[in-house]
Amino acid sequence: MRNYDVDYIDLVNLVCAKGERHVTRAGETMQLFGTQLVIDCMRNGYFPILTQRQIFYKGVLGELAAFLRGATELREFKELGCNYWDANAKAWPPNIDRKPDDMSVGVIYGTQWRNWEGKLDQIEVLIKGIKKDPGSRRHILTTWNPSELWAMCLPPCHILAQFNVTNTGKLDCCVTMRSVDLILGLPSDVVLYAGLLLLICRETEYSPGTLIFQMGDTHIYADHVALWAKQRVQPILQLPTWSLAECDVDSFHPNDLDLYNYQHGDKIVYPFNA
Repeated sequence: MRNYDVDYIDLVNLVCAKGERHVTRAGETMQLFGTQLVIDCMRNGYFPILTQRQIFYKGVLGELAAFLRGATELREFKELGCNYWDANAKAWPPNIDRKPDDMSVGVIYGTQWRNWEGKLDQIEVLIKGIKKDPGSRRHILTTWNPSELWAMCLPPCHILAQFNVTNTGKLDCCVTMRSVDLILGLPSDVVLYAGLLLLICRETEYSPGTLIFQMGDTHIYADHVALWAKQRVQPILQLPTWSLAECDVDSFHPNDLDLYNYQHGDKIVYPFNA
């Protein structure tokens, strides 16, 4: 079994060492284009979550639950314990002069998953496809809808997920990302897609396999570098195991997925670059 923490550290160190300096809309970064992270711990019953610092995973699961409900309003995320969309919603011009309870996030991931172009539930199609034709190479979710990017408070970062059924009864997932903030974004995205993989496994009666991230613009913000130097030398601890309550993709709530014996280092507050 690969060590998730070690592979993650190696990836961040690689970008720090070989990345190019870029000036972006959200601040200066070190950027490396075209990277990969392979995570196989779920095959052995462990959940992929960083242990060198504390990851508040219930907020990520709240985001997943909101996506699976096709949420378009900021309050829907907040009601599920997710505050990650506050800054992007507040900065979006259509929300100027609106109170948080009235802010929209637009037709982001959840709409694309559950109501593509107002007529297609990609999650439903995915589950039916895996059940009917496990060997198909078309088990895909996509969130990159060029005709609706204008109606999103932030264009999707994770733009495609392809699922694969192995001959040993495992379900793999390969996530393609156009842009990834390695320090704040990727650890949460790993938790989100690990949760989604477990739910799709529940629906299709397969066991979780390998989770793979293929990344385009892989970057570290300049204001994260000093804090990363402190994180990377912290002890690496044992990954937690997991338990998923009786639920499905339509009813999933963040309390349905629990991690057992999640050992972690201290909380590290990295600046958010919106």
